[in-house]
Amino acid sequence: MHFIYEYEKKMWDAAKSGHKSTFAGLVSEAAVMICGGYRCSGAEYAEIIGDFGISDYEISNFEVVAKTDALIQVHYVVQTQAQSVENADMAGVFHVTSTWSMSGKSPMLVFNMDSRILGE
Repeated sequence: MHFIYEYEKKMWDAAKSGHKSTFAGLVSEAAVMICGGYRCSGAEYAEIIGDFGISDYEISNFEVVAKTDALIQVHYVVQTQAQSVENADMAGVFHVTSTWSMSGKSPMLVFNMDSRILGE
């Protein structure tokens, strides 16, 4: 498994537990985040991470799509479970693509987009 997989897991663990500061430490403030058709910045997304509302997740089919010295782009499938009925829209199976910048001391997420897999 590629080392960036561990960064994806850290990001999902932060979302699951609602740890805004951990999430913000992995995601660039200026990152483009597209979730459920909604676009926001990494900083805006970090502000809502406390209310993300998932109780569990499982990553599968992880693959590196492109890699340079500066960027790594990955794709995977994530299955999520919601914490409550109010967060039911967070549950499902999604294609996810993420792009990580390698220019700093540690990788930083600069782009993330998901798409619900219909029929799942």
